[in-house]
Amino acid sequence: MEKEPEMKENSSSIRYKLAREISQYFIYHLKEELTKPSEVVNYTTIEGVSFSKITQDLILSLKKEFPDLNEEKPSFHLFQQWWKVTSKNKTIFPDTKPYEKSTFKSQNQLFHFKLLDIKYNSSILRNKFSTEMESTLNHFRAIGRRVGFETIFYGETMMFTLLEMIVRKSKLPSNPCRKILYEQNAFIQSLAYRIIDKQIQTSLKKTDDILKSILPEHIAEEVKAKGKVEPKTFPSVSILFCDLSGFTEISTKISPEQLLVELDNCFSHFDKITKMHGLEKIKTIGDSYMAVSGLSNETNRIPSVDAILCGIRIQEFMRKYFKSQFKRNLPAWKVRIGIHTGPVVAGILGKQRFNYDIWGDSVNTAQRMEAYGEPTKVNVSAETFNLSKEFFDFEARESVLVKGKGNMEMYFVNGIKQELSLNKLGKTPNRLFRKKYLQFSNLVDKN
Repeated sequence: MEKEPEMKENSSSIRYKLAREISQYFIYHLKEELTKPSEVVNYTTIEGVSFSKITQDLILSLKKEFPDLNEEKPSFHLFQQWWKVTSKNKTIFPDTKPYEKSTFKSQNQLFHFKLLDIKYNSSILRNKFSTEMESTLNHFRAIGRRVGFETIFYGETMMFTLLEMIVRKSKLPSNPCRKILYEQNAFIQSLAYRIIDKQIQTSLKKTDDILKSILPEHIAEEVKAKGKVEPKTFPSVSILFCDLSGFTEISTKISPEQLLVELDNCFSHFDKITKMHGLEKIKTIGDSYMAVSGLSNETNRIPSVDAILCGIRIQEFMRKYFKSQFKRNLPAWKVRIGIHTGPVVAGILGKQRFNYDIWGDSVNTAQRMEAYGEPTKVNVSAETFNLSKEFFDFEARESVLVKGKGNMEMYFVNGIKQELSLNKLGKTPNRLFRKKYLQFSNLVDKN
């Protein structure tokens, strides 16, 4: 029991002497930093403080931590040798400058922690350093600096070899000192791995979210798995086209910035509505918006019904939008919506900035439904009408002569059938609607 305090004292003494011995090499390097050309040294760091000030503070800290520090020139130049060996690896350290034309602010701060960590062996100190290191690495990645785990791992491995050399040159006990250096080296490398792995996972999630925002989810998964998407034929999808009526006139009355704000406001709401009803947004072109139902892998869906519900909800939003703008004496547009159901081919164009799109005569027909529609209304083709007439009230139109198509049957959607809508208002499906939808979707799936 009497020997335990003595063992702790011996351990603390070894740690102090090891940290002090290495500090002699470090302080010489810091003083060298301050003698480098002014164009190299005189810059403001990410902390908003000059590099010279940070370096001087590190020197003062070393003198305070080790009052008996030997400031004479050491047996070799630690950082110069480290940089000479490390910078030869051009794969990890490309375009490096020689030691005399480089400064090592981040490495200096890391090395300062090393010395304090050797001396104190404090979990509080390590926790603080962990937070600071994560903040620094996040900043580096944000400004485009290439700092990966391999960078820190390789640099730390080279430094560990040189620190072992210092131990061999000193009169300190070899095994305990090497153990201290090894444990500390392992801590920094494992910390770097955890931080950078976390950054990579965050980055991958952001990339994944972006990919899924521009592609249908099942297509995004196919791109990730195969790197490409094979064109696929869909025998029956419902294509919804929206076009803002009055857009051209309003665009001449407001600034481009305000125009984009208003357009983004409308299309952002369209995005939410299409997602709510299971449609995939395909693209926007100017004031036109295109979405499709029936492209997903979901079963038990009725694309024509989903598209019409989406169209009704968009028109309801635009009605409220127009009313709000009118009250505030602000310009506002209305929207024409056209829907057609038929076969398409879907796939991705391009290999760099790829774009998921659909092709086929059904797309042209859906565009005609929109073009020959009316503001505030949903205009559908005969094909869409026949597939969804059990759910909605329609207004048959006179046969319309369409360029390139001849006479075409079209129908305006008056709303959901009263008995299938909440409060019989024809806007929102009720329980009976959902029950009927489930029954019909099962029949469609079986067929």
